[in-house]
Amino acid sequence: MGNSVWIYRICVLYAFCAPSIVFASFTSQDSFFIDCGGNKVLELDDGRVFKPDSGNSIVGLSPNSLIVISDPQMTISDDDSAFYNSARVFKEKSAYTISTKQIGRHLLRLHFYPFENPHYDLKSAVFSVLANGVTLMYRFSFSNSRRLTPFFKEYAVDLSGTSSKRLSLALSPSNGSIAFINGIEVVSLPNKQFPSTAMPVPLGPEVEIPPHLALETAYRVNMGGPLLTPKNDPLWRTWEPDIPFLLNPASARNVSENPSLIKYPDGVSVEIAPNWVYSTAQEMADANVSDQRFNISWEFAVEHGFTYLIRMHFCDIVSIALDRLVFNVYINRQSALDFFDLSSKTMELSAAYFVDIVANLSTGSDRILVQVGPPASRNLPSNAILNGLEFFKMSNPHESLDGNLPAAGIDSKMPDKKNWLVIAISSASAGFALFMLISVALFLYLRKTCPKKPKHQCLSWIPVPTTQVRNLDSKVSIGSSTSTAHSLGLNRVNIAEWSMNWQKKRKLEKIIDPHLIGSINLESLRKFGETAEKCLAEHGSERPTMGDVLWNLEYAFQLQEASIQTLSAENSANYIPDIPEWLPQIESTNGDGANTTSDREFDTASSMVFSQLMNPKGR
Repeated sequence: MGNSVWIYRICVLYAFCAPSIVFASFTSQDSFFIDCGGNKVLELDDGRVFKPDSGNSIVGLSPNSLIVISDPQMTISDDDSAFYNSARVFKEKSAYTISTKQIGRHLLRLHFYPFENPHYDLKSAVFSVLANGVTLMYRFSFSNSRRLTPFFKEYAVDLSGTSSKRLSLALSPSNGSIAFINGIEVVSLPNKQFPSTAMPVPLGPEVEIPPHLALETAYRVNMGGPLLTPKNDPLWRTWEPDIPFLLNPASARNVSENPSLIKYPDGVSVEIAPNWVYSTAQEMADANVSDQRFNISWEFAVEHGFTYLIRMHFCDIVSIALDRLVFNVYINRQSALDFFDLSSKTMELSAAYFVDIVANLSTGSDRILVQVGPPASRNLPSNAILNGLEFFKMSNPHESLDGNLPAAGIDSKMPDKKNWLVIAISSASAGFALFMLISVALFLYLRKTCPKKPKHQCLSWIPVPTTQVRNLDSKVSIGSSTSTAHSLGLNRVNIAEWSMNWQKKRKLEKIIDPHLIGSINLESLRKFGETAEKCLAEHGSERPTMGDVLWNLEYAFQLQEASIQTLSAENSANYIPDIPEWLPQIESTNGDGANTTSDREFDTASSMVFSQLMNPKGR
């Protein structure tokens, strides 16, 4: 990774000395940059010009909100982000109407920053945002987020049909709260910026992507290169470095090429990705072995229940001749591209190319694993590359990008007090029930799989302080082998709050009984903790369904079982597997592409809990 500083310097040098190579021949008919609550024109170094929303001929607001606030401390001193120092506040549902010249998909960026204000608490604001009837954000609040810095969300929305040449952006505060926004960007896109179809993973018939579908940018990553700011992109996009997502940095080596040497064949334009992206890449590092067989792996956290469009960017900047670079691509350990010969697609080196893939996460997974590696049999040097990666969340059948509530169900009005009480009690009960289900399930599983120890039983998994509690006129000591499943939660020590306290600190391993340390897979425990945390969310809309809980538990148990098998193989009771220095080769699968796993025997109690997993009809 020592080349990263050099690459960064090269990119900065080109940014100042040769800016013309960044921009494309395409000229966006709609490029609107709106400073919400601002009072003057802001000209940014990257070419964007933000104009105030009031008195703007292309912007309408109904009903109008006259509440405009500014940050007296001017927290954001950077001139390119000065529009974050003002905001327009809404006490009732209001909608911006932005008139455009072009139909079709447009990039929509929404900017937010909850700066301090003596009259309005932006950090505790709870509100929803809709664009032409599509739910973009549902009851969003900075109080539920650790992020208190300026940030933006980026979407691609369609302005065809009944909403032709008009964008309606509605902000709806929850009852008794407010909504706010700092800035809005609307940029028209080329007609073929997004595909009409894409191949799915696991492999099958192509998936249709209708024009009305809205997309949210989840990730935009520059492999092997530095952060690319809007100054380096013709559509003012931001590309972040891939290092935070790279599972094993030792498996990859960054490479670079002069950006001006990147070629764009027919069908690929700089609006797809700038040459800065294609001029850097991650390739397989030298393992100093005769037969290099491993994958470069990146992992991304995503929202389960949604389908994602994954765009992979490739450019052969490592080969000295054609037909020398052939590799495989995997998505969530499923084969996406087999024996992918990049030169057969571009017919030349240093030529840009991209592939679109659709991945459905409706089964409850909240991670996407992307891997590239050499095929099993090929008389060529082992190598694989990836230059860039984009993830786009696709709106669901409810026309939503945030939850399953239809846009028509979003209103500033809350249920009356009586109904609210019923909902609150029901939601709290459901959340507790889900947590108890997880606790009992793990209890039963650990009783079956925990290594046998003569002096310490597996029942004492949670080492909470020993406290005498009254349970059916009998005293039970929580944390000892005499505890029972139904006594959990009756202890004066609130197990849920105590466990979640460690979970939020990302130190859930602190609850493991000292006698079990070394036999619990930490990745399995992490998944278990995340599931429990979601079940105890304050708002019912943020809690997972029972089916999602079961699938997440199944995944956690698979991790634990794999760890136990490893323990047996290593003949060590204190071994906790870590990320291997070199990742094993993953072969493509037959049939529907599902991974082949050995059948497992469940005891009677486990089978009852996981009946829906064993019997698809139960779902």
